[in-house]
Amino acid sequence: MIKSITLVNWKTHEDTTLDFQNGTNIIVGLMGAGKSSMMDAISFALFGTFPALEHRRYKVEDIIMNRPRKKDSASVKLEFALGDDLYVVSRGISRNKKSEAKIEKNGKYLQTQSERVTEEIEAILKINYEVFSRAIYAEQNRLDYFLELRKGERKKQIDEMLGLDRFALAEENATSLVNSLKAIIQENEKFVQNADISAMKSKLESLSKGLESEKKKAVLLNDSAKALREQLSALKQEYQKMREENEKRIALSKSMAEVESRLSTLKMQLSKISVPKGSLTELQESGKRLSSELESADKNIESAQEKVKRFISMRSSSEAQLTRCLSDMEKAKEIKKKIGGTDINSLKSEIDAKQNELKLSVAELADSRSRLAETKKWLDELNKHESKCPICERSLPEDLKKHLLEERNEIIKTITEEIKHKESQVNNSEKELKSLNVRLNELSALASNLSAYEGLDAKAEELKNKIKSINSDMEASESALKTLKPKRDELYKDLEKNRSDMDSIKRAESLKSEIVSSEAALKEKTMQISMLKITDKDIEAVRERYNEKNAEYAKASAEIAAIKESSSRLEVQISDVTKSIAQINAIEEKISATRKHSIEVSRFKNALVDTEAQLRERLVYSINELLEGLWLGLYPYGDYSAIALRAYSDDYALEASVQIEGEDTWLPVDGVSSGGERSIACLALRIAMSMVIVPNLKWLILDEPTHNLDAQGINKMIEVFSGSLPNIVEQIFVITHDEAMKQVHNARIYEFSRDKSSNSPTEINTG
Repeated sequence: MIKSITLVNWKTHEDTTLDFQNGTNIIVGLMGAGKSSMMDAISFALFGTFPALEHRRYKVEDIIMNRPRKKDSASVKLEFALGDDLYVVSRGISRNKKSEAKIEKNGKYLQTQSERVTEEIEAILKINYEVFSRAIYAEQNRLDYFLELRKGERKKQIDEMLGLDRFALAEENATSLVNSLKAIIQENEKFVQNADISAMKSKLESLSKGLESEKKKAVLLNDSAKALREQLSALKQEYQKMREENEKRIALSKSMAEVESRLSTLKMQLSKISVPKGSLTELQESGKRLSSELESADKNIESAQEKVKRFISMRSSSEAQLTRCLSDMEKAKEIKKKIGGTDINSLKSEIDAKQNELKLSVAELADSRSRLAETKKWLDELNKHESKCPICERSLPEDLKKHLLEERNEIIKTITEEIKHKESQVNNSEKELKSLNVRLNELSALASNLSAYEGLDAKAEELKNKIKSINSDMEASESALKTLKPKRDELYKDLEKNRSDMDSIKRAESLKSEIVSSEAALKEKTMQISMLKITDKDIEAVRERYNEKNAEYAKASAEIAAIKESSSRLEVQISDVTKSIAQINAIEEKISATRKHSIEVSRFKNALVDTEAQLRERLVYSINELLEGLWLGLYPYGDYSAIALRAYSDDYALEASVQIEGEDTWLPVDGVSSGGERSIACLALRIAMSMVIVPNLKWLILDEPTHNLDAQGINKMIEVFSGSLPNIVEQIFVITHDEAMKQVHNARIYEFSRDKSSNSPTEINTG
């Protein structure tokens, strides 16, 4: 049961909430009042679409309220119950954002994504939008929708609604599969017929024998190559050993020549060294004494140089201070020049006098403005009263009143001139006072700066004396430095000679030691070279034997490679022939298996056809059973005793039972009935189909079902909606502009109204 719906900014509904009942719900109102849009909202809440939107007669933006005010978004919330569970589904759309959706079950969220929400509702209700739009929701003036369809399209859509289209699709797929399997069998049989399996087996035997012969040759050649490799390895080792001994002999000869040359050089260098008198120990003691004296002389010179540097730094600092002091003295002169003979105290007194003068002028100006305001007020009061004084309220003659007005106007003129003069005085005084204050601030700042330059003359004299003293001390230090440097240079020369003598003694001792060592090394190398007896001729003989064996090995390796290549080609040919034979065997097996599959699919196809026919027969029988009872309650006349849905090979037909020349005959409803009769017949068919297709969901939504009905037909429909139909359908929604439908017994009536001239929103009155 659909319990309620809430629409916000949905087409003409600004904020509408409707509570529905079980049984019949009648929505009444004139065209454009928002009736059908409410039914569209039910479809949109459940499936995210409705017929006009699905067929693109509407855009999503058209759903959002445009008049009397354009809204940015719209929403719908639907509450429905199924069994003991309560569901609430909400959807929102926006002009600028993606649509939103959510569904709750007993207060807990099930889904919050738009597509998932629709899938969830389809699972809950066990129907999709297509079934809902055809079996439950009859769009405006579309009750006879199935009668208006073309022959083939009607069968297709009714089969889709009844779920039979899946059998037709499966049958079509099965037929396509059988044809594909037959084509595969024919193609494979043609391939097998063209293949010569006997020739392939003969070729395979010949290739196998050739491969076996090549393998035997390869074994013999590999044994020969192995023996040659062993001989080559032994010769290579012998050749390597002889080369190493020969290289060692050559290296020793070269080393001996180098030692002899070095020995000759050492002896010549020793002969050129002039060894000084005295021992190395004596020279070392003398060197220590000279180093100590030189270090002391360096320290004295460094100390004297540091004093000179300090005096230079002190003089530079004092000279910089003196320069700044002289500069400040010039600045002080400039400040005194700017101050001139002006007395700050006199200037302050002048400012005080000017401020008092300004205060007096401001007070006089305020007094004049006050008198002007009072005079204008009195003049306004006099103008308001025709013949009385505004102060004492005594009677005023016209000539007196005129005299008073002229007098007051003259006073106002005088005061106005006086105010202008006073304002000029105030402005001039303010300017003069401002100028005096600026001068006072300048003089005060100059006086403050001048105080910072006091005592500069004494400081300058003090710095001059200090610089004179520093120059005297620096001259004394420079004189001492000139005396110390010649003594230090003499010590440095003596120390250098001491070091040179020590180096000569050490160099002579080192050369003597190296000469002894070189003579011993030369003797050792002479003994080693006498033990090596390998000649170049011996090495060449071994190399020639190695080359001969290597040529034999290369020939054997080439023959082995040729046999390998030949064997590889034979193996590829054998593999190709073997694969071809296996492929033909596999194809033959595949042909047999495919024939079995084709037979099984053909049987399945026949079973589908039989099942579809039986299921269609049962569904049509169930629909006609319901139509039999519905027709008696819906149709108000006796000319058509019954209606039934007939299933033919290529179409469905809704037929009515009529009497022609005393015999009952079945004829198509759309061929013999009027518009109203068609509507009643289609209503009965829609109810019956809905009960068969969706037995768990007994809802029915009818938009303008009285279209094309006469008064008697409408009365009969009122009777049906009041009595028999609510016993079959649990919840019915009827959208109508026909006021007569308000007479439906036990129905809840919703009257929709809207002032279209002002584009006002839909208003609802619930009866």
